[in-house]
Amino acid sequence: MSGFVLDAYAARSCPVKTFHTFDPTVEQPEAPLDESLRESFQGGADFRDEVLGRLVAENERTVDLRGLHREGATWEEREDACLEAMGAGALVIVGGVLPLDLDGHRSGRPDALIRAADTPTGAPGYQPLKVKPYRVREKQVGAAVLEWSPVSGIRNRSVLPDLRYRVFREGALLELAHYWRLLESCGFASTETLAAVIGDDRIGDGAPTATWVDLSHRFIRTYSRTSGHKLRSAFERYDHEHKFRVHVAEEAAARTGVDDPPPVVRPIRVKECEWCSWWQVCRPLIDDDDLSLRISKAPLDVRELQTLMSLGITTVADLARADVDALIPQYLPHTGHRDRAEQRLRQAATRARMLADGVDLEQVGGEPIGVPRSAVEVDLDIETADDGTVYLWGALLTVDGESAYHEFSRFEQGGGEAEFALAERFADWLLDLVERHPETLVYHYSDYETVHLRRLAERSGSPVLAAACELIRGHFVDLFKYIRDNFVGVNGLGLKVVASRGAAFEWRDEEPGGLASQTWFSEAVAGGTPEERDAARVRVLQYNEDDVRATLAVRRWLTGLDAGGPIPVG
Repeated sequence: MSGFVLDAYAARSCPVKTFHTFDPTVEQPEAPLDESLRESFQGGADFRDEVLGRLVAENERTVDLRGLHREGATWEEREDACLEAMGAGALVIVGGVLPLDLDGHRSGRPDALIRAADTPTGAPGYQPLKVKPYRVREKQVGAAVLEWSPVSGIRNRSVLPDLRYRVFREGALLELAHYWRLLESCGFASTETLAAVIGDDRIGDGAPTATWVDLSHRFIRTYSRTSGHKLRSAFERYDHEHKFRVHVAEEAAARTGVDDPPPVVRPIRVKECEWCSWWQVCRPLIDDDDLSLRISKAPLDVRELQTLMSLGITTVADLARADVDALIPQYLPHTGHRDRAEQRLRQAATRARMLADGVDLEQVGGEPIGVPRSAVEVDLDIETADDGTVYLWGALLTVDGESAYHEFSRFEQGGGEAEFALAERFADWLLDLVERHPETLVYHYSDYETVHLRRLAERSGSPVLAAACELIRGHFVDLFKYIRDNFVGVNGLGLKVVASRGAAFEWRDEEPGGLASQTWFSEAVAGGTPEERDAARVRVLQYNEDDVRATLAVRRWLTGLDAGGPIPVG
């Protein structure tokens, strides 16, 4: 088959989608297939429009071709306009369409093209740019590979010390490598193999900035059965993935519906399936007991699942019955890309056995759990708005077995000084309690509360919050660590799972959850009537109180287990 093209998202997304797209025996779904729509729905479209608008307004000799799309221009007309702009040496081209590369099976529309060093033939050289609604940089002491530039001077690059590109954002680099190959195909690729991502990384005035990455730089850690762990460049990663999807497309297009060989790729349930329009086609092809469907917490990845498939294990029942010790010598040589591959397999096998036996939560090991207890105990839980602002500190104070709920809340939008003041109210209460009862222990589930307490202390410079942070080392107890070290949960080890399945605790609300509470907070602040606002406040406070009472229930349950009590399961 010739003449087909793949877009920039193909190399970074599930190859099963490519197979279905080119399989003439499969009915195409009605939903759009453009992967970029998901980013748009998550606020990416507004962010991209804002950034590209600034690129046009704040950089000289910029050509804005976005209007051609809005005016209904054909693909060929948009190609011609982009070629004309590149040939004229425009410094910035926004919204251009690169000429199809039929030999390489590529099509592409980069967000922008930035003029750089000329091509070897002397033609104007360009580098591609993508806008993404997330951060792409992280700290690395001593790093000096990345460069950055402001949107207002996109060609003015400077070194970014002590920062590196977030490798798990590799997908953006594969898109950029796709555009680079298109630039090479039409003769406008710069001799400097740099490409830019404008993400939500900010410097100075708080505006988004561009991160420049060398697509030929080998910094992406990969694994193969033949060469083991190896650092590869974005170019190498892209070329490998794109070549495979071209093969997948060619195999799919050859199908007739009569005596076809098995598909070259098999559907496996992955995160991407949640928003994929092909799920309606894939789901009937997956066994109801498939490992990728049923093990949702700490799931095995695609390569791990494919390795098990090659060993004849595809379902929960298969893995539950399997002799893991016998599997390990055949399994590990193919899964060296994952740290702790053996432990991950054993954990999956334990979950498979629990699922097969109908068990939700199981204690492991025979040692005492050993949660410390005190005559004066505080169970702590905070609630945050969707912007991360802490608007509620909830504390359940238990003295000699008698419990009382204390809440420190502020039902108003925004953080700043008001958020600091609220945290200080809680801290004053806690510091006074510990001064009167030095034996006080404060229980929390994971480090969410301590992270926010330290963050607020650092940002505010408050001596009261700093003093509260001093209590963390000697008085705070992370209950999750005891759960994590002593239990396996089919559906994870979150507080809702452990408290309900283990300690038999029940929340008053039918839909308890952190994300739901953010919606309730918004209703409590901006509900249409006083009655609606009051009802939402009550709902939030009851939910928070239930969370801290759930923590107390879990502690009492764990203490009972150490005393020889039974563990509720199922």
